[in-house]
Amino acid sequence: MQLVRAISRSGYRGLPGGLLIVALLACPGRGLAQEDISRLYRETCDRLMCQCGCNEQLSVCAMQNCSSATPMRAEIRERLRKGEKPEEIVGSFVARYGKKVLSAPTTRGFDLSAWVMPFVILSLGLMLVVWIALRMARPAPAAAEEAAALLDPRVEEELREFEKES
Repeated sequence: MQLVRAISRSGYRGLPGGLLIVALLACPGRGLAQEDISRLYRETCDRLMCQCGCNEQLSVCAMQNCSSATPMRAEIRERLRKGEKPEEIVGSFVARYGKKVLSAPTTRGFDLSAWVMPFVILSLGLMLVVWIALRMARPAPAAAEEAAALLDPRVEEELREFEKES
């Protein structure tokens, strides 16, 4: 908008429309930069945890005048306005507070186990359930055959006599 006003004030009303569009695209206005800062601010706050003890992300902590979230948010806004990248900002908070300030574990080193272990445990549990289901679905060996093999010959003879009498 500022470029359009400057062109109209300077008297270049006969400027071709295509050139005007190229000039506007080459010089983005403040609204776009503000939108980018807002998006980066939300992303950065989502990556950090509030340190007041509420166990909420920095973007979600709703405690009014929180002793932790309010200064952290202000610092993030200020550093983004100065042009720092979210990775640098998050890195400085990790250096200051330790890994406990991160809302999600990293994907390096031992922290990778926090991402992998739930799937490993789920797979092991699924295998256990399938194994138990297969064991329960198998027909049991004929109990009568096993019992007959273990019986004393005298008992078998008495059972045959009992069957004959009945």
